[in-house]
Amino acid sequence: MSRLDKWVAGTLTAGIAAILLGVLATAVFTRIPVAHIYVNAAGARAIIIGGHQAVAAPDWPGTYLVTPRFADTAFWPSATLDFKSGAPVTLPRKDIVLWVYRG
Repeated sequence: MSRLDKWVAGTLTAGIAAILLGVLATAVFTRIPVAHIYVNAAGARAIIIGGHQAVAAPDWPGTYLVTPRFADTAFWPSATLDFKSGAPVTLPRKDIVLWVYRG
């Protein structure tokens, strides 16, 4: 490889690495708008303790309907839910049964 070929290959590699890091950074810091979620009993207890409302879902026994505004992306083992009023609540992802996204 000539010197120019090595320079071009290095530039392309650095560009691809920068794009991948940008995608990762965007995914980590993005908040996803959520219409509502269904949680199990443990998740409902955590949300009620956090000062928010969890209503028993009439169409799905054993689950509770919760309406946060935003949630974390799916990269972490826990999900932080942001509500209109009050503090955010962090739940383990295993407590979330179904996500329904806005949009």
